[in-house]
Amino acid sequence: MLLVDTVEEERLHVLLEHAAERTGLPLFSWTQVGGLRRELPEPGETPESGAPQKALAFIERANLEAIFHLRGLGPYLHEPVVIAQFKSIHKKYFGHRGAVVVSGTALDVPPALDHLFTPMNLGAPSPDAYHAFVQAVLRDLAGRLHVQVKLSSVDVSKLLAALHGLTFFEVQKIVTQAVIEDGVLGREDIAAVLQAKRQIIERSGVLEYFPHEHEMGDVAGLGQLKNWLRKRQAAFEDPRRAKEYGLSPPKGLLLIGVQGCGKSLCAKAVAAEWKLPLIRLDPSNLYNRYVGESEKNLKRAIKLAEQMAPVVLWIDEIEKALSQEDAEGGPAQRIFGTFLAWLQDKKENVFVIATANDISKLPPELMRKGRFDEIFFVDLPNADARERILRIHLEKRRRNPSKFDIAQLVEQTAGFSGAEIEQAVVSSLYTAFSREEDLTTEALLEEIELTRPLSVTMAERIASLRDWAKDRAVFAG
Repeated sequence: MLLVDTVEEERLHVLLEHAAERTGLPLFSWTQVGGLRRELPEPGETPESGAPQKALAFIERANLEAIFHLRGLGPYLHEPVVIAQFKSIHKKYFGHRGAVVVSGTALDVPPALDHLFTPMNLGAPSPDAYHAFVQAVLRDLAGRLHVQVKLSSVDVSKLLAALHGLTFFEVQKIVTQAVIEDGVLGREDIAAVLQAKRQIIERSGVLEYFPHEHEMGDVAGLGQLKNWLRKRQAAFEDPRRAKEYGLSPPKGLLLIGVQGCGKSLCAKAVAAEWKLPLIRLDPSNLYNRYVGESEKNLKRAIKLAEQMAPVVLWIDEIEKALSQEDAEGGPAQRIFGTFLAWLQDKKENVFVIATANDISKLPPELMRKGRFDEIFFVDLPNADARERILRIHLEKRRRNPSKFDIAQLVEQTAGFSGAEIEQAVVSSLYTAFSREEDLTTEALLEEIELTRPLSVTMAERIASLRDWAKDRAVFAG
């Protein structure tokens, strides 16, 4: 007996039809409205089989070598009669050719039946399958109206990559809407696909979609990290060619370091540089007071990220996920185990960027080679990086950096994080605005003088971080 958790029950049913035709087995389908019906080799109905108990009773009595597809049965799986019927069917059908397939969304199988079902994932269609389906939708539309396709070969590749993770129903809706609006399927319609993905991600409640607002040029310093990413971009964008060359696509990286020094900004910039969607997993969203729900939330987040692939998955402050409960067997340990297993064996094109501020809460297992491709330590910005940060934030607020004594500002911000430098610029602007004056070097120096940076207030912790990183991480600067 198979259990398929999917929203694409129609696509699953088409696959079961192909399986029935190739094996010569009869195919039956059950829904609560239509009851149990034979669809192959010849259509036929089973009277009074709308109730799940009656449909299961027929399957048990018939003792047929066939494929039974039961849709929408999830709400009834905990009923004692249904549990007893499934146990009897499993015993009677064991060794038969064929299968009993239960499908639906968020299926909750009771412990009494859990060992009887084999979970099966309905993977995302291949790019070729998406291509064929889009062509079929366009052919259908062309029979009713004039259709133009204005896509280069590069645009087609981008469209197929953007479609990855969407159901065929969603693809049909997007393509149909795009064509009906102006009779054209063109480059601009790729944005509509990405918007549909955003809505799917945000409906999940565990992941957050981030639009591209930052580029790698917005990240000051971190030359080693930027170079590492640049070398791996091509292998991630074209995993097939990388595999033929003998490479595996990069899994991801762990960024550890001083708070406010650009770890999160780097995650955002990588997605923009690689032209990939960026989705954020906030570990605090995973935890639920009900037993087992936290792990389900993580599995749901992972499954959705894989459906959206290729994608950058940003796990912000990953230590939060691992310190919610210290008791052995608690949700933090179970979540950690699930996450490590996925990180070690993941196949989908999901590039993981995890950030951490507190290494004391990170389990040693996370640091093992094979989990992440590399661990980078992000330190306080040096003089060159501080100059770049000052220029970025002054220009961002429509101020000409050449009108300021940048050298003096760089000198006075020694030991400041990037976030602290930005805050000094913003605070000095508020002060200048309240005084009805323009921003000056003096105003900036005044605000810098009032700031107590982390390098002062947390000097011991930063020193400890640097000592830890010497032999365990690559310095990102």
